[in-house]
Amino acid sequence: MKKILTRGGVELIAVVLGITLSLWVDDKRELSIIEKNNVKTLQSIKNEVRLRIDYIERKINQYQRDIEVGEYVIKNWNNIDFDSIASKTKNDRSIVLTLKAYRAINLPVSIYNSLNSDGSIAKLDQDSIKVILNNLYEVFPAHIIDGVENERVLYHSFNEFIINNYPRIVEDGIGELEKNDYKKFFNDDIVLGYVLEKTHLRKFILRLITNYHNRLINLEGML
Repeated sequence: MKKILTRGGVELIAVVLGITLSLWVDDKRELSIIEKNNVKTLQSIKNEVRLRIDYIERKINQYQRDIEVGEYVIKNWNNIDFDSIASKTKNDRSIVLTLKAYRAINLPVSIYNSLNSDGSIAKLDQDSIKVILNNLYEVFPAHIIDGVENERVLYHSFNEFIINNYPRIVEDGIGELEKNDYKKFFNDDIVLGYVLEKTHLRKFILRLITNYHNRLINLEGML
């Protein structure tokens, strides 16, 4: 009887150990899969962060150029040399378009959105990374968009003013009539007010995107 009980106890222990070992193997396999998926998730995010860095660097250059033109106009107000200002803008936007228009900012976001939708972001085991991602994909871009929206509103107002008061100012075909309009344009204090406000907004947005660029660089180094 004792032998039967002993044999039964050994078999029970073997079964329990087998189940425990099986569960441990399953857990290890699941953890390994999660870790591999997390590595893939972070690598995908890193690739998109690099796209954002490159994109923001182009925007920084564009904003610096627009600010330079605005500052030139402000500094030389009532004494604008038409040929000089035309040469500053010939490789990108025209003079008036440079002064009035805004730069739309559309950050690459498709990879993050996909990973967020399928739950991959939530499965990351580093809470600090998830907080940083939320800040860099949700919080900080919202501030940038607000700044761009303010400039967009100012653009529409400035554009309407130009259409109503200086309809002959165009990008091409600048003749004597257009030059006369440009001369009046660059002596109109309302125009100066718009240029001052546009330049102020652009400097504000440039500070935002430069700070954002630095944060992206830091995140890239962490991934």
